[in-house]
This record gives sequence, structure tokens and C-alpha cells, in this order.
Amino acid sequence: MSSPPASIPLQAGYQKVTVSALFIAYLGGIGVFVPFFPVWLGSVGLGPGWIAILVAAPLFVRVATTSFVADRAERTDDPRKPLRFLAWIAAALFALVPLASLAPQTEGLLNNPWFLLALIAAMSVGWNAVLPLSDALAIQVSRTTGAVYGRMRLWGSATFIVVSSVTGWVVGLYGPQTIPWIILLFFAGFYAVTLVLPPSMAAGHSAPKGRRKQSGWTFVRRRRGAMAVFLGIGLIQASHAVLYSFGSIAWGVQGFSELTIGILWAIGVIVEIALFAASKPIIERMGARGLVLIGGLGGTVRWIILAFSPGLLITAPLQVLHGFSFAMTYLAMIEYVSQRAKPHQLRAAQGVFTVISGAIMGLATLASGPLYEAVGVYSYLAMAVMTAIGLGLVFAARRTIPGGA
Repeated sequence: MSSPPASIPLQAGYQKVTVSALFIAYLGGIGVFVPFFPVWLGSVGLGPGWIAILVAAPLFVRVATTSFVADRAERTDDPRKPLRFLAWIAAALFALVPLASLAPQTEGLLNNPWFLLALIAAMSVGWNAVLPLSDALAIQVSRTTGAVYGRMRLWGSATFIVVSSVTGWVVGLYGPQTIPWIILLFFAGFYAVTLVLPPSMAAGHSAPKGRRKQSGWTFVRRRRGAMAVFLGIGLIQASHAVLYSFGSIAWGVQGFSELTIGILWAIGVIVEIALFAASKPIIERMGARGLVLIGGLGGTVRWIILAFSPGLLITAPLQVLHGFSFAMTYLAMIEYVSQRAKPHQLRAAQGVFTVISGAIMGLATLASGPLYEAVGVYSYLAMAVMTAIGLGLVFAARRTIPGGA
């Protein structure tokens, strides 16, 4: 028997590297946008009300457009083309923000909330869609090369930690006016990576004739249990709403220093990275079913304990459960789509999950404000209820979810 050509492993390795680079660029941008874009909005004179609207806008654009965009992307035989186009749209539109600061004639636009809302909403159409399309591409590469999704994704999570820390240092030295430029750097970096994705990624991606126009919602309707799985995992993922919105504030009220709070967030992401790194044997052993059930259970325990403001000796090890509530359930969704969707359905199916989870997260985030104002950290109990409901939906559909060994 002849050995495979030397170019085959080289092509497979290059595919893995470029997909990892997509996650690095995307999550690096998120690592600046999420914690620091509100800081920049405040620096140009916008109040809390408009900052909340502008920060929430991408979430609602995701719900309104991502499934549609993913369906259209599924109609192309080359998965690189829609990624490239959407990345270019996002980078070109967001570039208007830092570029406007360079000229006195346009600088006034930056404290016009309506201009910023229109710009962010338009940019979000492209930027929201590139993550599910990147996930779908990673699943495709995993199928064709044997690469492990988690090991490609972990580089993005690691970049998130590093970039968040470095950006804080840069902003401290040079001021918040640097924030849009740093975000643009990652947007442009993502587009640059799409230009070097190898042609081999397009091989074998064509849909069977007559099926090209099936949407992601068709996949959900025709696949028994899919809606329950998507809703269940979406609820568990969205149960992080109170933590993401008020976790740092609540820890500060407990008397934790800013350094301690930063370390607590880092613990969660480090555990996430470790799980992504070890994901192959974990998935082989537990399957999507075991991942989501154990992850959801860990999330429920996490929120119940956080509701009672435990001290640092409990809170620090409790952050390990981020690997359960987020990483395990996210890997479960990737594995579920990988096992249940056909090659020509990957992008559309990921798009539908992004819409469902985004809608639930948006509603949970909106509710978390008045909830936290009314009952403080006891609002984590509402997140525990969300996780329990998600677990119930997944448990009801457990026979349709791939198991492990």
C-alpha cells in the first residue's frame, strides 16, 4: 500500500492553523469590544442609557439577521467566500469610527448616538455572522482532517485573556481614544485571515442537488429533538447574563479588590482553555449528551452558591465551574451539530443556534438589570432556574443526542 502524499498532512495542518487564527482574531476583538467599548462610549460623552442601547444593539441584530445570513452563506459551495465578504463589511464599516476622529469635520459624529447606532447595527450584521460560520468551518475541518475543535478554539480563548489585559494597560497609558483602533486591528486581522484560507476547504462542500435552499430552520423542524436541544443549551448559555452584567459589581460590593476580580475571571477562562485542550478524550467518553447534562448541572450548582455571596475561599474554586456551565455546553452544541447536520447544513444550523441563544441571552440581559436592582445577588437564583429548565429540555430529548463510549 502506498503512503499518502506528503502534501495531505501539510494541507490539513494549514487548515487547522488558519481556523485557529480565525478564532484568535475574532475572540481577540471581543476581548477589546466587550469590556472596553463602553468605556470609549463614555469618553465621547454618551450617558448610561445610550451606552446600554449601543452595547445591546449587536445582540438584537444577531437575532434579527444571523439565521438569514447563514442560510445565504449555505448556498455557496466555497465556505471561504461568505466569511471573507462579511469580514470585509464589518471591518470597513467599523473603520469609520476611528477614522472619524482624525478630521475636525467628522469628529462630531462620534458623540452622535444615532450615527453610532446605525453604524454598529450595520457592522453587526457581518460581525455576528462570522462566529457561527467559523464554527461551521471548524467542524468541517474536524471531519476532513481529524482536527479537534476544542484545540483550535482554545487559542481564541487564550487571546481573549491576553488582549483584555494588554488593552487595559494600553488604555491606561494612552487613553480611551486608542480603543476603536485596537478593535479595528482585530477586525482587519480577521479579514486578513480569510484571504489566506486554503482552497482545499472548499472541497466536498457542495450540497446535494435540490437541497441547497434548505434553511437552518428546516434542519430544526426535520431533526427530531433539535429544537429542544437548541433551546435547552441556549438557556444554559444565557444563564450567564447576571454574571456577565453584574458579577464584577457584586464581587466589588463583597469587598474583593479589582485585582482579585480580574483573577476570578481569569480562573474561569483558564479552565475553559484546559477543557478545550482536552476536549477530544472528553467528547469520546461523554458525547454531547454527557457534556450538556453535566455542564448544565454544574451551572445550576454554580448559580445557587453565588446567590449567597460566598467568601473568596469558596468563590475562587467555584469559578472552575465555568468550565461546566460554558465550555462543556458549548462543546456539546458543536458536537451535536457535527454529528447531526450534513455538510451542506453546518452553517445554517449554527446560524439558527446563534439566533436562539442570542434571543434568550438578550432577554435575560435586559431582565438582569431590574432583577439585580430588586434582589441583588439573589438574581443568580433566577439563572439557576433557567439552567434547570434548559436541563429539563435536554433531558427530555436525550435519546436524540449523541452519547459517548
